[in-house]
Amino acid sequence: MKARRRSWIVPLFLCFAFATRTALGAPAGASIDLPMLSAPPSADGKIDATWQKAATLSLDMDFTNRRAASEPTHVYAAQDGDEIDVAFDVSQKEAQTASQETNSSSVLGDDYVGVYLFPQGARGIAYSFVANPRGVRFQTSSENSAYTPQWTAVGRATDGGYAVTMRIPLRIIRSGGSASWRAQFVRETVAKNSLDVWTYDPRATYGTDPTYAGVLNDVGGSGKTAPASARPQPRLQAYALSESTSKANGGSTSRVGADFAIPIAPTVSFVGTLHPDYSNVEIDQQTISPSAFARQFQEIRPFFTQAASYFNEHLACLNCPLTLYTPSIPTFGQGYAVEGTHGYASFAAFDTIGDGRNDSAQALNYNFENPNEAFGVNLQHVDVSAYGLSDATTTLNLGYQDNQTHTFSYLNVGQDRGSNVTDASLGNYLETGFGYGDATSTYGLSLQQIGAQFNPLDGFVSQPDIYGYESVAQKTFNFAAHTVLHDISTTAFYARYNNHDGLLSQTDASAQVNVDLKDLVSVHLYLSSTGVRTFDNEFLPFNGNGAMLAYRLNTSTPTYIMYTGGNYYHGELDSWSYVSTLPLARRLHLVLEGDEDQYTTQWPGEQSTRQWLERAALDWQFSRDASFDLGVRRIIGGNLPNSFQPLSYGNTGVCFFNPYNPGCFINAGNVTAAFHFLTAKNEFYVVYGNADSLSTEPSLFLKWIRYIGAPKGT
Repeated sequence: MKARRRSWIVPLFLCFAFATRTALGAPAGASIDLPMLSAPPSADGKIDATWQKAATLSLDMDFTNRRAASEPTHVYAAQDGDEIDVAFDVSQKEAQTASQETNSSSVLGDDYVGVYLFPQGARGIAYSFVANPRGVRFQTSSENSAYTPQWTAVGRATDGGYAVTMRIPLRIIRSGGSASWRAQFVRETVAKNSLDVWTYDPRATYGTDPTYAGVLNDVGGSGKTAPASARPQPRLQAYALSESTSKANGGSTSRVGADFAIPIAPTVSFVGTLHPDYSNVEIDQQTISPSAFARQFQEIRPFFTQAASYFNEHLACLNCPLTLYTPSIPTFGQGYAVEGTHGYASFAAFDTIGDGRNDSAQALNYNFENPNEAFGVNLQHVDVSAYGLSDATTTLNLGYQDNQTHTFSYLNVGQDRGSNVTDASLGNYLETGFGYGDATSTYGLSLQQIGAQFNPLDGFVSQPDIYGYESVAQKTFNFAAHTVLHDISTTAFYARYNNHDGLLSQTDASAQVNVDLKDLVSVHLYLSSTGVRTFDNEFLPFNGNGAMLAYRLNTSTPTYIMYTGGNYYHGELDSWSYVSTLPLARRLHLVLEGDEDQYTTQWPGEQSTRQWLERAALDWQFSRDASFDLGVRRIIGGNLPNSFQPLSYGNTGVCFFNPYNPGCFINAGNVTAAFHFLTAKNEFYVVYGNADSLSTEPSLFLKWIRYIGAPKGT
């Protein structure tokens, strides 16, 4: 139900019939008692006699395709005091997809098995622990997007597939004192585009929906609360960083600082940061892909990852502005926050103090859900005081969903007040809509109003001053396991908005058909016709019609060719992308990318431009905990026009301060190298250059992070 505007696209054609056979896995709410073993079972990828007394269950339902699982997966679950023990015995005839060797989110591009845990029920803190056939692991927590505790997973090939054993410490999970946890066990197979699950309910919209999960009873043993998980540890995350560079680049420097989290209740923490480090040297966010709107960037600063999930909440939204976009907050000296959950409620608040600037935000959420219905109330306030400017933004989001009929409705309202809002009527936001959504389809219609001056200093609004409506339709058709076609996904989006003067402000009409075939081949066809009233009051097209041919697209080793073209700004656009990740050896990958944009115009005073981005990277995953990356990138040519910034040709002042400004010519190269190693209590970075910089920065960064108490992100 939530999507960014340009990801919803209209189908051109679809007349396919298909048949599926239905089957039922364990019903939602099915439960097992978690046996207490006298000694830890085998944890080396072997399922032997030490697992004999574990509870057993099977993954009988393919949630993606809504049919019986085509191959058996047996799961063993138990506990041995302070650890949860899980083993997966997987039968698989198809070739395995298992490219990842270092623990990271890329595991989700491989075949994997996993357990999802919801100790406090459907609306408490959620956890996931997954591993690929090699035992490479990844984990998540809804409390902290940087959740990286120490736990173990070992994978081993078997005669008929593979086996994975897991040991998950109770101390890395905030149970809130509960001894009955909702849980879901899953097995993903890339070659079959299938997600096999333990419990199944046709009302669920995704396979790991906690509302329809099963239950693990007696976590901690003998009906008692699990003591290790009920008392979370405090965490001190101290760092020391040195930068060695030339005087021309600012000179060498060093700094120290710390982030900390102190539990003040089983599910509530006080969080702080002193002299935080925001070098972000390991992130590469360069792109030249066509866009009429400003781009969003990823937030990785530890202080903001702790409570990020509690902000910007809403039950539904087709195209809502972000009233808290933390990359807008510059470097500050200290920050303090509190975050947590209690029953169906969650809350978070932070305050950051910088030189002449103060940024703060508060969020209070109440989200109720049971198998029949769900509703949410989300209140948020963001305040900025900076260099004589002030800004205060308040939003209230309401929503209701009938899980039996799959219908939903919502109302989101907000107001922006401050130095930049001269007319209160232009600083308001309103969106209301209704629709239908299940596991394979979404249909929605909404009315939206974003005032011309609704533009929060700490927010992100891609296009203010719009008053109109938008509609979306999406449907996925899944086919029988033996057919060449895996699935066909179609999407439709149409929107039309005026501005506060009654002039046409923006239109969107788009269509996309995605076809996934056997052997991991995908074909995407798309049309996109977008018109936007620009900064100088022109109404101009930003169209993107094209196609993509891809192999292994959703894995960690994708290859694809993509073309986008059409009327664009005052001229025509042709854009090509060529991307491939090649496995040179088991632990060594080569990433190659070439992008080219050709903008042709005959508008007086404008120049036709061509821009290239060429990128190569070598990724050496030499252990589960360590990796080395070498990257080379070059960008040449003029930046594409967009709707929100005027073109600059030869204006050295504008281009010096913002080389990405439309019309500015770039001829820059960047070389970076990075080593990363994470242990239970220490994390090390050795980085040359800055992957997020346009040109090579001759700097060597050494960073050491020491975790005292709880592990990273817990």
